Amino acid sequence: MLGKNVTIIGGSGGMGKVFGRFFKQHGFQVTLHARNEERLKSVSHELAVNHELNLTKCITNADIVLVSIPIHSTTKMIRKVAPLMKKNALIFDISSLKQNVCSALNEIKDAHPINTLSLHPMFGPGIKNLKNYTLLVLKIGGTEHYNKIVSKLLQLFKSDGLIITETTPETHDLRIALTLGVPHMINIVFLNLLKRTNIPLNELTNFTGTTFLLQKVFAESIIQREMEMFGEIQIENSEFHKILDLFGELIKEYKTLIKNKDIKGFNKLFTDGLEYSKEDNHFKNSYKYFYKFMKILKEEKE
Repeated sequence: MLGKNVTIIGGSGGMGKVFGRFFKQHGFQVTLHARNEERLKSVSHELAVNHELNLTKCITNADIVLVSIPIHSTTKMIRKVAPLMKKNALIFDISSLKQNVCSALNEIKDAHPINTLSLHPMFGPGIKNLKNYTLLVLKIGGTEHYNKIVSKLLQLFKSDGLIITETTPETHDLRIALTLGVPHMINIVFLNLLKRTNIPLNELTNFTGTTFLLQKVFAESIIQREMEMFGEIQIENSEFHKILDLFGELIKEYKTLIKNKDIKGFNKLFTDGLEYSKEDNHFKNSYKYFYKFMKILKEEKE
């Protein structure tokens, strides 16, 4: 039941390329759609797949439609293409937030004889090998053939080594607020805090120990990535707003105990973090991992 014609909306972007390459390698006929004609032609030539500027033309015969565009445009696009899709076709997105997207997917599967799914790949456009990376899956629903179609698609992903993890929109957005939003925020704030001291990073590096160096490199790798996506993951996620309130309370608490020279309060906060960390599978070897990273950095420097 899983047809062989795939259309990727936003196919000239980084993740569009990843999935375009994936489907082509598995024998699918891939058509890329995007607004920028020059870039679209370039990417389709690179992947040796088809491209089409006319949205209607590339949707009507597609068995699978993948929406790979910015978060703020995804729900609008889903509603736009649904009436164009043929019976039993499958549409899925790969956006980083799910509550609004899944509402739109629920809406269109009730209005049209199509199948809907929402995915979140926990990897970026630079990936070379999918093995042991996680693909978050949110099953929505569709026609009487839904289970067979989705099962075949997920089996395809598993065949390349992806780890499939099912979740719900609410759980997804809360966990993503913590696992993506918070690290992004911490590193953006870290670099801007340093900037406001008016001391160049290169000068600070001369005074660095291992902790600062690793944190600096990690923050620099974060800040070079997609600003628009990072902003949307935080600004458009209501769950992140709740986490931000918690963060504000924690910073206020931390400032108070430091200003008051409250060593007992500091020790409690420190110990609470330690005890929480001990439950994690990586805790035991975390220092070993730390020095492996440091060794790589030192070798690069030499």
